[in-house]
Amino acid sequence: VDNDLGLIAPGRYADLLVLDKIKPIKVSMAFVGGKLVAKDGRMLEKVDGFNYPSHVKRTMKLARPLKPEDFKIQAPLEASKVRANVIEAIEGSVLTKRMIIEVPVVNGEIVQDVENDILKVASIERHKGSGEIGLGLVKGFKFRAGAVASTVAHDSHNLLVVGVEDKDMAYACNRLTEVGGGMIAVEDEKTLAVVKLPIAGIVSDEPIENVCMHVKELSNAWKKLGCTMINPFMTMSLLALSVLPEIRVTNKGLIDTVNFKKIKLFE
Repeated sequence: VDNDLGLIAPGRYADLLVLDKIKPIKVSMAFVGGKLVAKDGRMLEKVDGFNYPSHVKRTMKLARPLKPEDFKIQAPLEASKVRANVIEAIEGSVLTKRMIIEVPVVNGEIVQDVENDILKVASIERHKGSGEIGLGLVKGFKFRAGAVASTVAHDSHNLLVVGVEDKDMAYACNRLTEVGGGMIAVEDEKTLAVVKLPIAGIVSDEPIENVCMHVKELSNAWKKLGCTMINPFMTMSLLALSVLPEIRVTNKGLIDTVNFKKIKLFE
């Protein structure tokens, strides 16, 4: 396309933005194919909606509704603590760090350790109804309560959930299943905010103004739960991207992406 775009010159496509300011950027006019389509923040042309095929709105194919028990992690031995592989989410980075940390055991189960910022994370397969659930532990989000879930989970876009309470993790997943996918924050089995993404679980069919409003509500809900991370949605969505260093969670379990192998949760 180099011969068609990239210059203001005869013979080139006149797809142009006219700016009033560079810092901060303020767009005064937008042209597409030489035609003025937007001015002073208002659309001048009607944009027809796209008629999505019905199958792209039916992508939440879980084997069954999820229960709190689905997120229980049985300890490998009778002890008050065990050593576990923990995913450390790094603020402002696409990378994660593999950490080996002693985590608490209560009644034979691994439990969230809020004081040390160790939470449960799960990746649930949602495309074929296989029932596969990969469980892990994550550090970095600093949640004090509730759970968050998302079907924007690169690159397989399964159902990803991080939480302090197992019951809230189950509720968040089931609620997203009901709305066709998206991003959600919950506390005490109540929805604090949700961004519905019914198109394949990753795209909204609402006007952009509505989406912006819902995203702001979700951002505020994350903060209410204790997370102050910059751009937390992207950081969370990349926890499942099993091609980036060092450790990721998938529906198959934990993946050591440095050594290209599946690893156990416990050392």
